[in-house]
Amino acid sequence: MNREGSIIMWRKTCATVTVLLTLFMLSSCGAAGASDEILLIDEMAQIDFDIDYPVGQITKGVTVKQDFVSNADVISQIWLYGATYMRDNTATVTVSLYKVGDAAFDDADGEQSQSLSDSDGSESGSSASSSAYGDLIDSWVIDSSKMEDNSIIKLDVDTNGVGNHDLKEASCIIVIESPDGEPDLSPTFWMTEEDVYPDGNLTIGDYAQYNDLWFQVVGCDN
Repeated sequence: MNREGSIIMWRKTCATVTVLLTLFMLSSCGAAGASDEILLIDEMAQIDFDIDYPVGQITKGVTVKQDFVSNADVISQIWLYGATYMRDNTATVTVSLYKVGDAAFDDADGEQSQSLSDSDGSESGSSASSSAYGDLIDSWVIDSSKMEDNSIIKLDVDTNGVGNHDLKEASCIIVIESPDGEPDLSPTFWMTEEDVYPDGNLTIGDYAQYNDLWFQVVGCDN
């Protein structure tokens, strides 16, 4: 992977890319959804950690999970840092966001809501469905053939979704999987060099990691 590849909306080398796991707060989520006049606070603030490790190829049967504690009532975006291994991939990647239930860390085959395609190659949908992870807040389908190497992927969350409210201090979990990913045709996501998010845990397959997934959460209070 080219660590100096393009990043959506701006270009930076990996030495200057933020590894930020703080939950950003917005002044207002906007009644029409996350895409309306999102104003980020200190969007690319830096801290002293490197993004040195990929989680591995997101192939069929691999599940990547990162839990965190929300400090916002409503979540409007999830950011992930993806990579393509500098190749053309074909895998479909699903990303789901749940409010954690009692069986959050069990294997789950939760029902995915029907999605509508977005222009950036990802699909988004939300519902009140539940799985062993908990209550589904929103889910997305990413076409990895449209991913750029070392790019920040911003996933809009339905701010009017049934489960997207009163999330402050609630445990949530991001689940990344692929229903059809094949070796050497699947992308990856970056994780941090160290355990920079003590209130959450990263699990790849059945193995807990010392590192954390590189992710950012954008949210606001009611």
